[in-house]
Amino acid sequence: MARGLIAATALLSAVLLLGACSTPTVIGGDVFDLHRNAVLAYESGEDARAEALYQGLARAAPNDAETWLRLGNLYARSDKPDDAADAYQHALLLNRNDPRAWYNLGLIRQRQAHAAYIRANQIADKDDPVYANTAAMIEKLAPPKTAAELIDAEARPDVASKSDAAAK
Repeated sequence: MARGLIAATALLSAVLLLGACSTPTVIGGDVFDLHRNAVLAYESGEDARAEALYQGLARAAPNDAETWLRLGNLYARSDKPDDAADAYQHALLLNRNDPRAWYNLGLIRQRQAHAAYIRANQIADKDDPVYANTAAMIEKLAPPKTAAELIDAEARPDVASKSDAAAK
């Protein structure tokens, strides 16, 4: 009898615990609806709406690396590099083996470094060694050209920059 009571109590506890594990709800629907709407907004280029939806999704399901990656992309698109880097790092805490998050974090950090060198170069005296050092780093860390710029440069070599001419 005691065993039966213990078994019944254990079964009731399990049912109650499983009932509490249902899909988390958020205002206006569940996480699945929020995810679907976030993806649709992201893919249709509605960045402000997608950002708000992904922020809500990150609060509702904080352990989804893909959510943090997409949020990082949205921050990067809207010129919020610190927020983008934080989101990519969060994605990497959840999935250390995502090459997209590593690449995007590197790209954001490269752009931040490039901007810092430009500012240092602007305020350095021309005879200060920092001026020459930052000029060299500005050249090295220049953002990669887009595919359209590369195609245009190949089609019209007369408009290629000096660095492009030196590379050929």
